[in-house]
Amino acid sequence: MGSSEKNSRKSGRRYTSFELQGVSAHIQESFWATVLGAVLVVRGGMFLLNPQLATLECDRLQSLGICKLVVSGLRGETVTPFPLNRLEKADVQKHGKSSQLVLLTSDGKLYFPINNGFTFTHDKASEINVFVQNSEAKSLKLEQDNRWFVYPLGASLIVLGSFLLWSNFKKLLNRSARRSKL
Repeated sequence: MGSSEKNSRKSGRRYTSFELQGVSAHIQESFWATVLGAVLVVRGGMFLLNPQLATLECDRLQSLGICKLVVSGLRGETVTPFPLNRLEKADVQKHGKSSQLVLLTSDGKLYFPINNGFTFTHDKASEINVFVQNSEAKSLKLEQDNRWFVYPLGASLIVLGSFLLWSNFKKLLNRSARRSKL
């Protein structure tokens, strides 16, 4: 053996396979904690940014009845007016455990936001259908408000995900500080 090999062995420490497995377990744990934290933050943000308040107002007070669907959330408000005589009926579409109120008009479909809360979507569809069929009813005002459910849920997911990311980052900094002291 040459003197350069002896010097490199003395200066460089060799790790056992057990130590390397421990390192890879820490890296794998950190990776999955980071992925989970990022997913929670993104999903929480998606909850917060989706429109959460929908209002349908219909009036037969004038000779030409008019309806408007107002959908609002953190990104702003969308107002869709349409003639009452074009409203044919309301229906409910299922999306897994969530449901969505759909207005069927002669021009197409108008969608309420997907209902992630515990609002009674089928009852609202029935209320709209009764109004459409009963020409004696003068007005209809209907709201679907998921903010009380979605905003706390979205904020909780963001806080939990941020905590995971922060604690994982702190662990990584502590590990690298310990290694640099060795």
